[in-house]
Amino acid sequence: MASAQEWTLKNGKARVFPANNSTLVKPLILAAQGKGPADLITPEARAEGTKPTDLAAFEAGVDDPSYSFLGELRARGYDLILIGYDKGVTRLADQSQAVIGAIHQAAYEVDGDGLLTVGGIGRGALVARHALAKMETERQDHRTQTYFSYNGTAPVEEESTDLQRLGGWPQRPIKLKLVSGDFTSRLNDDDFDENTLGAANTGKSLITKELGSWLLNKPN
Repeated sequence: MASAQEWTLKNGKARVFPANNSTLVKPLILAAQGKGPADLITPEARAEGTKPTDLAAFEAGVDDPSYSFLGELRARGYDLILIGYDKGVTRLADQSQAVIGAIHQAAYEVDGDGLLTVGGIGRGALVARHALAKMETERQDHRTQTYFSYNGTAPVEEESTDLQRLGGWPQRPIKLKLVSGDFTSRLNDDDFDENTLGAANTGKSLITKELGSWLLNKPN
């Protein structure tokens, strides 16, 4: 595993992998799947939902020997910032505070005028979407050039209402939708600037080589 730093954020934590092991140059923020209220129906699920994100497992999933998304990022000069959530944090608005905190920290630490790439896996893509839309509504500079949704989940009704108050989607970044063949997306292609459907994920890596390479070949 690559050497990492850790940040303490509001409602979460970040594990940070600078490409050059020191300063940030080209940050990519990846929000973890996380749990939402709809996931906590049974007592067992509620007990699981009170646990914080396992950042070590998250790291292992993006650095799997079958395909290391982390390794490819570093080879291309990207810094990876993994976002996890604190114990019991399941509301979208609360989870997005962790991403907002990471965006502020990355923007502060990035060398020069470097721009950010921000997205997530599953519900994490929804969390990142909320964070960016909220920052734009509050006229905060998120310095994000590209937003991406990897097998992103659709918001439930209450979350849709919350997002609509924030304009629905961030407007400034390019929006990319990545879907693996084993996932059924309920997001509208028309909400994104580009969409791609890849093969099913049959390995242990959280991100397939096909879709990870497609994302990193974009002009981020």
